Amino acid sequence: MINNKTVESSLGWRIRVPSIHHLKYEEHEKIIEVEIEGGTDEKSATDWAIYEPVVWRWKNMNYDDSVGPEKIAGILDRIRVAFDKLDMKIKEII
Repeated sequence: MINNKTVESSLGWRIRVPSIHHLKYEEHEKIIEVEIEGGTDEKSATDWAIYEPVVWRWKNMNYDDSVGPEKIAGILDRIRVAFDKLDMKIKEII
């Protein structure tokens, strides 16, 4: 963990939460932005909803460079790990 908004792995990926509305998954100069939303539970803790992109594409790559299903599953696992390290509880991934 780099700070309270960024988790970086020695494997070359990084997840940043620059705002309460989105996160950035970065891997070897490629980026995917994912929408998020926080709400509070009965204990006044924030639960996060992660909204999967309709079409998973690398933001700074060619239009046709889509992300395959196995890669998507790996990215979602990394998001779960990062949110756990940042002490951000995920309510659901939609």
